[in-house]
Amino acid sequence: MVRICSSLAFFIVGLTLAGCSAWDRKPFYEADISDIDIEPVEISRYESVLFELNPFALRREIDPHIEEFYFFLGEGIDDPEGVEQLYDYVTDPLMKELYVDATEVWPDLKDLGGSLTRAFRFYKYHFPDSKIPRVYSYISGIDHQMPVIHSEGHLIIALDTYLGSDYHYYEKLGIPRYKKRWMRPERVPVDVMEVLADEKLDRIYPRPETMLEHMIHEGKRLFFLDCMLPGTPDSLKIKYTASQQQWMENNQGRAWTYKLDNELLYSSDFAAIQKFIREAPFTAPFSQNSAPRTGVWLGWQIVREYMRRNQEVSLQELLHETDARKILNQARFRPG
Repeated sequence: MVRICSSLAFFIVGLTLAGCSAWDRKPFYEADISDIDIEPVEISRYESVLFELNPFALRREIDPHIEEFYFFLGEGIDDPEGVEQLYDYVTDPLMKELYVDATEVWPDLKDLGGSLTRAFRFYKYHFPDSKIPRVYSYISGIDHQMPVIHSEGHLIIALDTYLGSDYHYYEKLGIPRYKKRWMRPERVPVDVMEVLADEKLDRIYPRPETMLEHMIHEGKRLFFLDCMLPGTPDSLKIKYTASQQQWMENNQGRAWTYKLDNELLYSSDFAAIQKFIREAPFTAPFSQNSAPRTGVWLGWQIVREYMRRNQEVSLQELLHETDARKILNQARFRPG
């Protein structure tokens, strides 16, 4: 009896250790950044300075901050017309309300700065020659089409586009539910890295034309996010609800077969391609209960499998590989 109990105890411990090992195992795309040091990301809050100034003494009170926020102010701050435009901005009732609401949601940006610091360490690992941008926050007037902008080494984040999916002005502006669902704080690091991914991919030619090329292009974009944000849920990266991700996982084979049976994989019909690529509440050729962007999901899994089988290929080399058929063939993608 003692022997049986001892054996059983040993077996349970073994299972526990194996389970812990599985949970602790890093994904193959997570780089070792222990030797990558960068300056911690400190986000300069343009809105916190601007909206606390006396609007009737703007030019005088903004003077100590011109150097820090020259990217926003530029030479226009010395022009009466530029100062007048700034006055109109800081006294606009909507802008003032957005500032107050953003301050409630974002009382400080330390956690966001920490998340971005970690992401930029991975970025520096994969792109050692790229510079880390200076990061700012501001109030955009809910520019939800461009919540993050990267320009001339400056990255600016519109905090008012991340106030939560139920924020009342999003509804008033008529922003579709499937879009405003993701206008929440945890999306910021993903959107920041998406902007950098798009910059890298936009420099690569030729541009995608066929369905497969678009799928692989989008798959590279999401694999870039894998590499910069390991540990971030797939659903947050691709903008899937729990039910949409479940549908996609259950119907991955069906979605792939549909493209093969309808000879879409090598089609250049842009309207047809967009049904499977663009952001939408669902994928039109399937049901209203389906996941959107099924072509993007499939392209992502193909790229992941390609990189898993070819771990000597760097992220930079992946982005520059324009032969979509080669990636598909070497991935040996076989969806369930």
